[in-house]
Amino acid sequence: MENRNSRSDGINKFDIKIKSKPKDGLVLQLHHTIRGSNGGTRRIRFITGTFNDAQEKLACADNNGNIFILDFSQLKFWKILSKASCTALQFFPNHLDTLVVANKKYEIIFMDIENGNISLKLTGHSAPVKHISFSNNKMKNLLTASPVEAILWELTNYTKYFTLNTYTSANIQQIMFTPAGDYLVSCFQNDTIQIWRHETMKSVKQIIPSELKHMKSIAFTMNGRAMAMAGLSPLLILFGMDTWKVLKSIDLTKYGINGVQQIYFVPQVFDGGANKILGILSSDCILQFLNVEILKIVYTIQCQSGGIRSFIVSPTGKYFLCILQMGEVNIYNTSCVMDLSQSNKELEDKPCTSVPHKCHKITKSPTPTKEEVEDRMRICMDTARLRRILMQYGEYPDKFRATIWRSLLRTPRNKLAYSALVDKGIHPAYKDIEKQFTIHSSITLKSLKRLLSCLSHWCPLFAVIKFLPGFVFPFVKVLQKDPLLLFECVATVLLNQCQLWFEYAPLPPISILAMVENIVAEHDQPLLDHYCELEITSQTYALKILETAFSEILTCSEWLILWDHILSNEPSFILFAVASYSITQRNAIKKQKTHDQVENFFHNQNPIDKKTFIKKAYNLLNETPEEIHPRNFFNKFCALDKGLCYQQFTGYPKATICLKMTRKDKKKCIKSDRLHEPPDTDTGSEFDSEEVVNYTEIDRGHTEHKHKARQDRKKSKGECGPSNIKDDLINSIIHPVNEEANIKKSHESRSQKKENILVRAESEVKNNKLEKEVERIFFNCNNSETSRS
Repeated sequence: MENRNSRSDGINKFDIKIKSKPKDGLVLQLHHTIRGSNGGTRRIRFITGTFNDAQEKLACADNNGNIFILDFSQLKFWKILSKASCTALQFFPNHLDTLVVANKKYEIIFMDIENGNISLKLTGHSAPVKHISFSNNKMKNLLTASPVEAILWELTNYTKYFTLNTYTSANIQQIMFTPAGDYLVSCFQNDTIQIWRHETMKSVKQIIPSELKHMKSIAFTMNGRAMAMAGLSPLLILFGMDTWKVLKSIDLTKYGINGVQQIYFVPQVFDGGANKILGILSSDCILQFLNVEILKIVYTIQCQSGGIRSFIVSPTGKYFLCILQMGEVNIYNTSCVMDLSQSNKELEDKPCTSVPHKCHKITKSPTPTKEEVEDRMRICMDTARLRRILMQYGEYPDKFRATIWRSLLRTPRNKLAYSALVDKGIHPAYKDIEKQFTIHSSITLKSLKRLLSCLSHWCPLFAVIKFLPGFVFPFVKVLQKDPLLLFECVATVLLNQCQLWFEYAPLPPISILAMVENIVAEHDQPLLDHYCELEITSQTYALKILETAFSEILTCSEWLILWDHILSNEPSFILFAVASYSITQRNAIKKQKTHDQVENFFHNQNPIDKKTFIKKAYNLLNETPEEIHPRNFFNKFCALDKGLCYQQFTGYPKATICLKMTRKDKKKCIKSDRLHEPPDTDTGSEFDSEEVVNYTEIDRGHTEHKHKARQDRKKSKGECGPSNIKDDLINSIIHPVNEEANIKKSHESRSQKKENILVRAESEVKNNKLEKEVERIFFNCNNSETSRS
């Protein structure tokens, strides 16, 4: 890049140099790096681009709304500014120096690339526009499309000619005119292709390829006689537009391609529009060129600096560009690339001479399988390395997130143990879960049912936890393509991040809520005072967040980033994230004047700066005093055992859960009990009154914040209820006191303890009898369920 620059109408133009004879076809690489106020550098990512072959120009837009124009004929480049980040670009055909820009404000802007002036603005979309194209026939229409709608504009008066609206499960994946402009073709997310005649906008054909699932992209040859279809399944279909029949069905696994993100036909000179070279961007972010006539890969582009996120071919095929995942743009000369493919073919076919070193046979290393890549990543990337990546970039890459989570959680991949749980079928507790939740996708519903059933077969606790479906649902959405990883990931989270959640089940986890309250009290006492004034307890600002795994208050991208950090840290980090959300949103929360307003606040996705939110969670983790730090009560991370079965989940009161399960089928259980021995009517009533009252007392004590109320609760509770150790743990969390006060109180209570020895002895006998009775009921109930199944 030269230092010389020229000025035209207030726009600075700079010189560029391109390679005249590139060895690998790469003529130019673009990257946008700026210097920050602290002296460091920051790279801004390019997100989209478009070619104008008639004028030898290229427009590229970055993530900050800057648009760069490259003129290959004059070897100049310059920058024009947009008011908002761009989502799509397209040069206006037959209009010199006019660029059509779609921005994140849902606007369509006609901009002069020489001075940046805006000549026209169209509005009408309700979502960011992802596609802009012009028809090549006499109608001269403009097509703009977002995932939820497509609009045809008449270019004579710039009014809406036709609007296509979609519904949630059938959003627009891709939409375009055929090369001649006679038809409008749209690919939807439900794997359906719809074709309309352009003149009348009446549907003429619907294509539903049964073998092709998760369709991602379609492409047309220049003569419009053939259409290619591809998606995340390893299959490529060539469809004849004149015969409405399938021409070829190509298995892409032969070429090491397990899925496709994007396809483009590459026009070539003298091919008559019947393009033979198809560019295929695989799910592995590698660009390969397939000759669909001889069914052979002729060239492969795999960038060392990073994977390819998308690629764009110019209308005549003279150039194509690759937008890398790191944000750079590589621009290639197509003819040079095709010449390289031809020379490689000649070298492969040429026989070896008598001098071995003169024969350079080009051999391609086999593409590693997904399992091999995952195994290499698990070996090379330990938790410390992954955390360094997370601290540097703030999140893990989407492509490798599942593999990284698997490495962080050290999932054992116990296929036999998981198969044994799946073979038990759908658990009765979740047989009709679709009646409780509205889930449009049948695949997601099936995955959710399978996961909940496996968890319930693994531990009976999870058959009676009401919030469990809402807690696991976001994990299902992210990991449903790998059911084994999904189950082991959720099970590991329940073992570690969800410690102490179920110690009072089905009542709230008092210890956990008290820990969150102590963190808020330590770092933001005025906020806690505001909660107390409105009678807001931690069940509102902590429990609701935990039970939905943050999915109710965060967007999808924010949720993924947060769980990247939760899974990369100690198990108690999740509690600091809960407290961080309240403290970060302090100003918004204090504006809520009623209990209902605060409660609604924690059921909505409120705007939040995710970087500040995450940073605050780390600050709380590091600055919380050791005496109230949750890590004192959490066990260290424990992975699932590798072998033929998973370890038991025991962190819950078995008697309470058993009783709740028996109530679902009370009549049958009582009948089976009477066959063995006469029923003890007093036992059941005593269990209900004693156990529930004790837990209610603890819960009420947690929600009150006055010292007098805590003392009254302590007197009324006496020595009944949970064990002394658990009482000490809860009391130390809810109202920690110094040692002298504890000693003084213990001396004062000695006389009372002596008076209660006889009562406690009778209570212990009764409790032992109760435990045996409930265990027998649970055993009979299990037998009855087994016989029914």
